[in-house]
Amino acid sequence: MSAVDTVIDDAVVVTMDAARRVVRGWVAIRDGVVDAVGEGPAPAASERIDARGGIVHPGFVSAHTHSMDAAAAGSLDASVPFFEWLFATYYRTVLALTPADAAHAVRSLGADAARAGITTVLDCWGVGDVGTRRADEAFAASATAARASGIRWILAPMVSDRLPAPWSPWLDAAEGAGGFRRDALVAPTETALRFAASALDVAAGRVSVFACTELPEMASDALLVGLGALDAPGITTHLCASDAGAAGIPDPEGRPERAVARLRRLGVLGPRLVGAHLSATDPDDRARLASDGCGGVHCAASSMYSGSRRSALGELRESGIVMGLGLDNRSLNTPPDMVAEMRHALAFDRTAGTGDRRVTASDLLAHATIDAARVLGMGEVIGSLEPGKRADLVVRAASDGPPMSPEARIVLASRPEDVQLVLVDGEALFAR
Repeated sequence: MSAVDTVIDDAVVVTMDAARRVVRGWVAIRDGVVDAVGEGPAPAASERIDARGGIVHPGFVSAHTHSMDAAAAGSLDASVPFFEWLFATYYRTVLALTPADAAHAVRSLGADAARAGITTVLDCWGVGDVGTRRADEAFAASATAARASGIRWILAPMVSDRLPAPWSPWLDAAEGAGGFRRDALVAPTETALRFAASALDVAAGRVSVFACTELPEMASDALLVGLGALDAPGITTHLCASDAGAAGIPDPEGRPERAVARLRRLGVLGPRLVGAHLSATDPDDRARLASDGCGGVHCAASSMYSGSRRSALGELRESGIVMGLGLDNRSLNTPPDMVAEMRHALAFDRTAGTGDRRVTASDLLAHATIDAARVLGMGEVIGSLEPGKRADLVVRAASDGPPMSPEARIVLASRPEDVQLVLVDGEALFAR
């Protein structure tokens, strides 16, 4: 057999495969793909990387992220009502972005994510004003920056065509304060669909594009059906992110209709759907999402920073919904760090958890790798270290400390500076 391209030797390999094997040995990479994982003498290779007894694990996957409010990072130093944050912080920030600002925001997220071992992000992207030259140019600039980052980047441009009437007091207050325009949040249905369809054209290489509406309550039936019909690998939305959002909007006959039931009626539920947050689901919602194969994303840090007192992770896990983790917004979270996110999720579940069983470090590592990959429809490509999958991985330095499993050491005892090398497709994205 000819020499492989790269061998990472003297490593504790946390594979995250179906058997959750931990192999004390090596990883071999050929043509950007994991060729083999094994013990004993490593195969011949053009390049040998000595892990010096450190941990090698799959690259982290953030299954729900917003790049565009990077300029607002750290701006929310007090808990405020959701709509006050949404209009007065998030939208006031993104509505002021130029195309150059948008590209800078993507570069900033990409650099931080690479240093933290995050190799794939789903970016719910938006600067408002869908259908205008500003939005078109900002999206194009973001796509160029995402491609240059080297990260597997899923752009999901958010489109909406309606604003719920009960939001009027919040919208009035935000407009009165200045720097916010409610008309920038929505576009005519056909304009929104044209923007979402044209965005698919930037998909190439490591950049792909999902369909997205910000919230189901901000989308007409026609927009949701149109987004679901696009030839995109997935569709995502902030689903059941609040009690009001979960309650949904009236159906065509004027009867109350929960958001999940509405999406099922419209044919949007299914394995392509990624529901972010899911923090206000009821048992029927969860049963529908699980039976239809929808994926979910838990965003613990942003939920806690915005004042939530209840972690839905336990009940979502127990319902059978495959769950990933997401970094969410820069204004609601610490700098991109999936280890920190896993710790937030662990603490949130232990203090305000639902369901009968509390999560473990090993559970959360799965949610940040293979489970998140499955949520994004990429479970056969990334998320674990096994032959045939892309070589997206992190080499983490060995560290002293009390005996614990490698999974627990990653989640509970690692430091940012432990990340020594990050590969995507076997190519170095970050090296210390």
